[in-house]
Amino acid sequence: MKAVVLRGPGQLEVADIPEPKLTPGQVMVRVRACGICGSDLRYLNGENPWAQHTLGVATPNPPDMVLGHELAGDVVAVGDAGLEKRLGERVAILAYRGCGRCFYCQRGEPNLCPDTEHIGHGAGWSELDYNPGGMAEFCPVWGDSAYALPEQLSYEEGALLDGVGVAVHATARAQLVCGDCLVVLGCGPIGLLALQVARSAGARVIAADVAAAPLRLAESLGADATVRLGEQPLEDAVREATAGLGAAAVLNTVAAPDTIGGCMSLLRPGGRQVLLAVELDTMSLPLPLLAGERVLTTSANNNYREFEEGLRLTASGQVKTGPLVTDRFPLAEAHKAFHVAASKADTNTIKVVLFP
Repeated sequence: MKAVVLRGPGQLEVADIPEPKLTPGQVMVRVRACGICGSDLRYLNGENPWAQHTLGVATPNPPDMVLGHELAGDVVAVGDAGLEKRLGERVAILAYRGCGRCFYCQRGEPNLCPDTEHIGHGAGWSELDYNPGGMAEFCPVWGDSAYALPEQLSYEEGALLDGVGVAVHATARAQLVCGDCLVVLGCGPIGLLALQVARSAGARVIAADVAAAPLRLAESLGADATVRLGEQPLEDAVREATAGLGAAAVLNTVAAPDTIGGCMSLLRPGGRQVLLAVELDTMSLPLPLLAGERVLTTSANNNYREFEEGLRLTASGQVKTGPLVTDRFPLAEAHKAFHVAASKADTNTIKVVLFP
C-alpha cells in the first residue's frame, strides 16, 4: 500500500510498504481523509513533540515512521468475528491508547501514560517495521477507538475530531465557567477549535494572532473580539473586555518562551495560562507574575471521554471543523501538502488534509 513515511529528519517519502496485519480486537480502516498536524511538521524537522510535551524529554524518533493521527475512513476488515458488525461503518479515530496498567492509566489519565501506543507517532511500536499511521491507504485501529461517524459529518470533518478532543481537554484545563473571559493566543486549528469549545460552555473569547486571515475565521466562528498582534495591544482588549479585571485564562497555542510572561500578565488573580505545546528551552519568569494564585500549566492530548465529548459537540454543530480545511491534496502529493502546511504565513493555510 502507499504511505507517507518519514525516513529521518527532512526525509519524507511516499512509499510502497506492506499492508498491515490485524490482531484480535482491531479493525482495518481504509483511510478517506487525514489531516496534517503541527506535530507532523515537528516530526519532519527531527523533533519528537509527543515526548517533549508529555514526558518533557528529547527522545529520538525511530526510522521509517508512518505519519498521520488525524484520520477518518471506512472499516473494511476486522480482526475477529465479534467485530463483523462494524464492516462498512464510517469511522473517526481516537488515535492513541494508554497501557492500561500504569499509575496514570489507573487514575483515568491515559493521556499521561509513558507507554502509549499512538497511531502516526513513533511511541509504542518498536516491534513493528512500520507503525500504524493515517497517511496511508489502510490503517489498523483498535475496535473501541473507531467511533461511528455521524452521517452529517464528512470524512474530512471527522479527521479533525482528534483536534476537537485536544481542544476539549485544553479548555477543561483552563477551568472556565460561564461568563469567563478567555484569550486564545494563536488561531491555528487547535486555537480555532478551542475557541468554539469555550464558546459552547458560555465563555467570552478574545482571539489573537499575527495574521489577518485566521482572525477573520475566528470572528466567523464566534470570537467576541479579535486582536492582530503587532498592530493592536492585546492588554487593552483584555482590559476593555473585563473592566480591568483580567482574563480568567489564556490558551497559549504558540507556547514560545517569549510569549509566556506576557500572557501571565493578562490574567486576573486565580487565572490560568495553559500551554498547548512545550519547547525544550529555558526561560525566566518573574515570580510576581504567579502572585494571586495565578497558574502556569500545560495540556497534553485528551482523555478518551473528551474525544467523545468533542464528537458530540461537532455532531450537534456547536463546533464546526469544516471551515478550518483550506487545502486538500491526494496522498501522492504529500511533499507539496507538507510544504503548504509549513508555509501558512505565505499561503493563509489553516488545515491541510490528505486524501489517500
